[in-house]
Amino acid sequence: MSKKLIFGLTSRTAIIGMNILLVLLMLQGAWDILRNVQSIEEHQLAMEAILQGLSTILVAYGVVMQEREALLKFLKLYPHGLTPLQARVDHHCHGYGLSVIVVGMFVGVSVYLIRMPDLDIVDYDPALIVLGALLCLAGGALLARLTWLLWRDPK
Repeated sequence: MSKKLIFGLTSRTAIIGMNILLVLLMLQGAWDILRNVQSIEEHQLAMEAILQGLSTILVAYGVVMQEREALLKFLKLYPHGLTPLQARVDHHCHGYGLSVIVVGMFVGVSVYLIRMPDLDIVDYDPALIVLGALLCLAGGALLARLTWLLWRDPK
């Protein structure tokens, strides 16, 4: 792959675009769950699937963001391509990437607590589903904050 293509895929603009897409995805998933909160019993499996998918996306994206600097070093684009702007983007991505991983893991845990075969917590299933949806909103808020930080960062 060419260096320009790799820098383009990992650029501030690409990250902002992906963040916006994922924020919208988190909002859509949380909306689908919270608007049907009064009929969780009917839609529980679908809600669990939504949360599990969003959890996987948050964790995977968080890992990629957190390791952006290591990836660019591995591809030998750093230290030659390391500019002050790139260093700031790496710094923001590392911290927010870790935060998104943690939130995504907790979303996954909320689903796993429901699905765990030896744990009978049926009475708490609705609360865990709502908690997972709220954590997805928190993940979206983290990505929105990262987008704002990257957007306002001077070139």
